[in-house]
Amino acid sequence: MRKTLMILTLLVFVLPLSAYSVNTIKNSLHHDSNTSCITIKENQRKWRRQTAKANIIHSEGNGREKVPVGISLDDLKNYNQAVIEGTIYNLEKMRSPQSMAYTKASVHIDKVISGDKSLKNKIVYLALDGGLVSFDDWYSESKHKAYGHNMLVKNDEFSLPIIGSKIITGLIPNNLDEPIELNNDLKRSGFTSKNSFTINTPQYNFWVKGPNAKEYRLNNPTLRKKNINGDYLVESLQQLTKEINRKFNDEKPKEHQ
Repeated sequence: MRKTLMILTLLVFVLPLSAYSVNTIKNSLHHDSNTSCITIKENQRKWRRQTAKANIIHSEGNGREKVPVGISLDDLKNYNQAVIEGTIYNLEKMRSPQSMAYTKASVHIDKVISGDKSLKNKIVYLALDGGLVSFDDWYSESKHKAYGHNMLVKNDEFSLPIIGSKIITGLIPNNLDEPIELNNDLKRSGFTSKNSFTINTPQYNFWVKGPNAKEYRLNNPTLRKKNINGDYLVESLQQLTKEINRKFNDEKPKEHQ
């Protein structure tokens, strides 16, 4: 009888505690989600303020080594350490080599499609083509100086994703040991080999789903406007985009703006 009473007494205390623990976890997750939305909205406002008065110039992008373009999911998996789905949490002006423009993007990795599963839920840095740069750094050889005047460099083959956008792309390790100007600027901007990655072919293998968009699209405005007309690359990337939406576009648009 005493054992029965003890067991009943324990159940009285354990059950409320268990229910409390579950509710605490749910509230914690809900709070984290709300905090993320608030952070994203604040970062959106900051970026809009910084870019509002900047003169816009168009560029063909920063020079890159020729590397294979992924035209299938298998290619993406084979060419990269990881293929991820993530959220752009922030965009920041960063140091860039003369006559070049990069933006520091903070990306929360929501899902690892293939590769290193330990990356899930981590925030990593990417240096994306285009963004804010001072007049003097862009026109380094110009005799005219405009100290403190920012310009917004837009790459015709790679649009800077909006803060709050979802992205799908491949990641490869960022080798910062080579003594080149870009690596020095990356280090000064807080990039390390542990907290950052690079993208092989961002103009061809980077997909974006805006905060209010219904599907992913290739982040290359020039290529999206092209007709297939026997162009194997364009046709392959269009088919890959359809496959990406079919397999990974399972979320409804989120109101971040």
